[in-house]
Amino acid sequence: MKILILGAGSLTGGSLIPMLLDETDAVLYTVSAKPLLPWPKKPEHLNRVVHKSLNILDKQALREYGTSVMPDVIVNLAAMTNVDQCETDKQLAWQMNVTLVENVVRIARITDAYLVHLSTDYVFDGTKGPYAETDTPQPLNYYGKSKLAGETAVTTSGVAHAIIRTIVVYGYNVGRPDFVRWVLDAFDKETPIKVATDQIANATYVDDLSEAIMIMLLERKLGLYNVGGADLVSRYDFALQIADVFKSDPLLIQGVPTSELLQTATRPLLGGLVTLKAESALRMKFRTIHSGLLSYRHELFE
Repeated sequence: MKILILGAGSLTGGSLIPMLLDETDAVLYTVSAKPLLPWPKKPEHLNRVVHKSLNILDKQALREYGTSVMPDVIVNLAAMTNVDQCETDKQLAWQMNVTLVENVVRIARITDAYLVHLSTDYVFDGTKGPYAETDTPQPLNYYGKSKLAGETAVTTSGVAHAIIRTIVVYGYNVGRPDFVRWVLDAFDKETPIKVATDQIANATYVDDLSEAIMIMLLERKLGLYNVGGADLVSRYDFALQIADVFKSDPLLIQGVPTSELLQTATRPLLGGLVTLKAESALRMKFRTIHSGLLSYRHELFE
């Protein structure tokens, strides 16, 4: 099996690549403008990762490469996920989150590949979360609008696909900061931070997301699935759990309403994703925050 992974230099890519190498016999064709994150190389991994550094917004170059690979599966991890930047650079957000997806869909159609595409809880307005796959999207910001348009490009394509909506992905890897790393950096510098008490989500440990992607592509699951953690908590409570697991000073964390953070893009507040469909279909139980943070700590200090 040949798997084409776009956005392979991302945090999720750094988790997914070694998992696929260990658990399948697939050859991975990875595409990213960034270098791939390091993973423990094993003899059986040799010659099973073919990396291409490519500007994925170059439609012709990406299409030529994708069709030359003739993948059985395409996994699209590439996106513009900086919510505030999407608000200030809408053209780039649309290119990354919609136009690129349209091109990926064309490659999948030409090669008859199965497509796994990642989306977000930000397609919802955060007024009555947590949200199930059957709830009607109503994004508040341009990031959410562009990701919803990307979903539409996939669902109307006629290509065999699965869309995974996920939420606040975290996991240890060098060079790809996440919410946990941001909080830990503040502890290291003894710098007080303000964290929202009213933004509610069920954060996702990256290895859970990667395992979900792997099972979906191996079993060719079809449709829309929510993948998120077991705990629905505020960002502030998440930060307090980080302080507890890493034995740091919780007094450095100041809980404030989102309105005090003066963020450029409007945030959905009462968010979260209902994950029962994915857990049943994939035979998985997604991690609690405490369990995910213990795994993060193990990776950080091993």
